[in-house]
Amino acid sequence: MPRQETLTSSDSDSENEKRIKAKLKKETSRKRKADGPSKGSAPKRVPPPTTNTASTSGEEEKISLGKMKFVTVRPFKNMIFVDIREHYEKDGELKPGKKGISLQAEQWQRLKQSIDMIDEKIQQLC
Repeated sequence: MPRQETLTSSDSDSENEKRIKAKLKKETSRKRKADGPSKGSAPKRVPPPTTNTASTSGEEEKISLGKMKFVTVRPFKNMIFVDIREHYEKDGELKPGKKGISLQAEQWQRLKQSIDMIDEKIQQLC
């Protein structure tokens, strides 16, 4: 007897993510064609973060880190948080997912002060 597959919410999320990635890939390839051929084999650079004006219910501005990850700065209970979180698409809207972290302003400052040490560790591992 053939086995029936059941879709879970994570299956549908991954399908949405695949569709969005395909759309972004298509847009990126169009931009590359418009810019012309690249010269030589330049070192791979990380593109600067972009802001996404697609708003959520609270009209928050999101800064894209790529691969459906965004940074949002928002107030909550009289405190400021830097929220770094994966998002998913549902009904044509980007929604924040469970995977992520919210840093208080003080924690964000400590992270920024640690950037040089983090970069050194990354270089050691590369």
